[in-house]
Amino acid sequence: MEDARTDRVSLSVCVASWNVREHLERCLRSVAENSGEEAETIVVDNASRDGSAEMVAELFPGVRLIANRRNRGFAAAVNQALAVARGRCLLLLNPDTVVRPGAFREMTDFFARRPGAGAAGCRLLEPDGRVQPSVRSFPTFASALERFTILGRLRLLPGVRRRYLREDFDYRSPAEVDQVMGAALFLRREALEEVGFLDERFFLYFEEVDLCRRLKSAGWEIWYNPRAAVVHYGGASFEQAAGRSRLWLLESQLKYFRKHRRPLPAAVFTALFKPLVLLGEGWGLATAGGELLASRLRPGSRERMMEKEKRWRRKLDFFRFFLPRFILRG
Repeated sequence: MEDARTDRVSLSVCVASWNVREHLERCLRSVAENSGEEAETIVVDNASRDGSAEMVAELFPGVRLIANRRNRGFAAAVNQALAVARGRCLLLLNPDTVVRPGAFREMTDFFARRPGAGAAGCRLLEPDGRVQPSVRSFPTFASALERFTILGRLRLLPGVRRRYLREDFDYRSPAEVDQVMGAALFLRREALEEVGFLDERFFLYFEEVDLCRRLKSAGWEIWYNPRAAVVHYGGASFEQAAGRSRLWLLESQLKYFRKHRRPLPAAVFTALFKPLVLLGEGWGLATAGGELLASRLRPGSRERMMEKEKRWRRKLDFFRFFLPRFILRG
């Protein structure tokens, strides 16, 4: 980013999208309803095959569109938007969101009230209006074991889960936190200029965790502000490539530790983590298979049985095609 620019706006909304045309259209309509003359919107489309880029060009001519010829990953796409953004405040916004009225004004005012805030998240809502948990502590070796391995499936680390997920967090009050979900992440330009853009080694997942960690290390505060709200549907892109997405999730967790922990502890953890992930995925596959068999043996909803079969096949595909790649990669 160039400090010398004189054409600043108050907010740049940066959206990276991949094959979620309907979500993206709804998102951009909500952004337009909340944006004044002092805001801009930038969409980076990662080679979608569903006409997303064409839709943006046709229905939202005021939006700056960058259409990639290949899927460069979430972090790289966001960085393309950040590179041309003019806002004094920057918003990384998922396309499967709907911005509630007043959210932009509240968050830009929030940064004005708190000069030490480098990043902030707002209140995320489920489509039915329930509050969506969006605050977590920074990952630890123990939290990764609980989240991804057989230890978590057997519920052997319950205290770790509570601390990592901040299950005691009060979502009614503003608070300084470790990290907020990247679905709607507001950033102060000066803070981002100090620590740099997203790390593109994270193809998907953990890029916002890494950014929050770097901001904290540089002395900036990370805040949660419930006075602004965004509806987050969640998982729209994940559903299209569930196995590959889980592979990226596991790989990104290890990349995070390799970046933020000393080499020897990170290497030892990796050697322990991979076989425990294998055991956990095997346990999950067996459990899903048992549930599917039980649903077939007793009368019940055909729709429910089909959902269990879909879940089992998804786990089987991951176990057969993607888990070996994770285990064998360095």
